[in-house]
Amino acid sequence: MKSLLRNSLLALGMIASAAWADATDELSRLLQPLGAISGKFQQTLIDERGEVLQDSRGKFSVQRPGKLRWETGAPYPQLLVTNNKKLWLYDPDLEQVTVRPVDKRMKDTPALLLGGKVEEIRGSFNVSSKKGAYHLTPKNAQAPFKTMEIRFSKSGLPSAMTVRDSMGQTTKIKFSGMTANPKLADSIFNFKPPAGTDVIRDE
Repeated sequence: MKSLLRNSLLALGMIASAAWADATDELSRLLQPLGAISGKFQQTLIDERGEVLQDSRGKFSVQRPGKLRWETGAPYPQLLVTNNKKLWLYDPDLEQVTVRPVDKRMKDTPALLLGGKVEEIRGSFNVSSKKGAYHLTPKNAQAPFKTMEIRFSKSGLPSAMTVRDSMGQTTKIKFSGMTANPKLADSIFNFKPPAGTDVIRDE
């Protein structure tokens, strides 16, 4: 009886591993052709009770490996830029920019998934799929989110992301006006603070 139970658990584990592998391969095949993406987004932050805390819109550009420009508009303008080595977080209202190196934890962030190395997905996430959505759970316990869901349009471009953090908050992102593999200047993934900006180095 114990042998039967052990074998059954082993078989279930193998089935789960195979399902993860298939979903990871599917997600990798969708992301692989996208060396760069640009578009617009609507981002909604919801608390654990289902109440909307913040609703914002903006535009973004992402390019492999690890380059991102994420620009949020009013009422809370903010600019996040990374060139895969440094990350700048600029708040124009506060006239302040925080500069920090890009470490492994930052590379596990949802936005950088779109611009990260596709071959690293398997090592960083457990992936499953259901009803056209891919669900990712980070293997790194220190990752800044607990689960993420990503959906794709019929054209093969990301259409929406849902991210849940350890505080019970949910961030929903809807993409629009997407362009696959645009020509992007390297300069947009670097940031030079405006004169008078307070620079905080978190290194």
